[in-house]
Amino acid sequence: MDRKDLAALLIALSFFQFGLLQPIAVFTNSQSIIAMSTVTITLVLLVAFQYKMHIYVFFVFAAISLLFLFSYFLFDTRYETLLIYCEFLLKSFSLFLIGSFPFSTESLKKYFYILSNFNFIALSFVLFVGHIDSIEYMRFGYAMLPTLLVSIYMYHERSKLLNGSILISSFGMILLFGSRGPLIGVILFIFILLFINKKLKIHHKIMAFLTISAGFIYLFLMDGFLQILDFIYFDLGYETYSIIKLRMMIQDGISESSSGRDFLYQSFLELFYENPIFGNGIGITNELWDVTPHNLFLQILVEFGILGMFVFILLACGFLYVLLKIRKVNNELFLILGILFSVSFGRLLVSSDLWLRQEFWLFLSMVINGFLITKYQNSSEQKKFRETF
Repeated sequence: MDRKDLAALLIALSFFQFGLLQPIAVFTNSQSIIAMSTVTITLVLLVAFQYKMHIYVFFVFAAISLLFLFSYFLFDTRYETLLIYCEFLLKSFSLFLIGSFPFSTESLKKYFYILSNFNFIALSFVLFVGHIDSIEYMRFGYAMLPTLLVSIYMYHERSKLLNGSILISSFGMILLFGSRGPLIGVILFIFILLFINKKLKIHHKIMAFLTISAGFIYLFLMDGFLQILDFIYFDLGYETYSIIKLRMMIQDGISESSSGRDFLYQSFLELFYENPIFGNGIGITNELWDVTPHNLFLQILVEFGILGMFVFILLACGFLYVLLKIRKVNNELFLILGILFSVSFGRLLVSSDLWLRQEFWLFLSMVINGFLITKYQNSSEQKKFRETF
């Protein structure tokens, strides 16, 4: 196994490790196995590449450290800022570093498929032995989501019977035993796959648009979704938290089924209005209410204000430009990045914390790294790029 193949394997493993390691985490009653796995993967890659790293890793580390330093001295959330910074280095920046090593797209795709199947087996085992409560419904849904997205992505390329079975089963388990958040990730990836995918022809995109439109009319305007949920709830007897919340959302509206997020968001907005230009500092919601922001955009506004949102939009436009460049040269890598984006961004829209969402930082690093790999793929500087490692 060469180093690029090893990097692809370990990058895929770092992405799927939360689900893969749940049987061990459940029976040891500790999630520390995931932290140990992350540290091990990082060390193996550092040794394999002789401790050589992309220069962008150092720039990002310096920029983020300065940002935390400014927040530490300018605002009154010093303890929370320091705590989040330490967690960021251990959790998120570790995956940012893992995603920075050169990899083979073909190998990455292969290992994503293999590990997604093992991820399905591991989480199914936890479910069928009756220990799903040890994971919590939200964690279970997000841990299963990568398997669902990979099975959608790979449906036509591998065994349709196997992929179709995993696709239906993983979706069913997310719907019944997960939370509603992963469904946002599914919608995001389907949109990417159908409308931004370079391989898909224009007439297929038109057909997809018409099919989705018809499905939307049936499910939401003609109450088809509610009928399906009622059948699952009353006829099949699955009175799970997820089904209850979905029925409540359809019948009573998003606010009633928001699990208190509407009150949190209102409090966050009031906090933003107090310091709209520069924000209130990193960790302010943890300091005041002991909760994560639960929304990426609100977090940026609350912590960094309008100025921070402006910088975020500029960076987002830059990453979008880079993603389109990758798509032009390597559509397969673009779709794999689409999976990472859908899992991480979908979750950040309704839960978690920007600084501690590991998949998000893995995605950011792999976008930069993927751009560098594709940039030098067919150029005279390719040899120089290889010699960096």
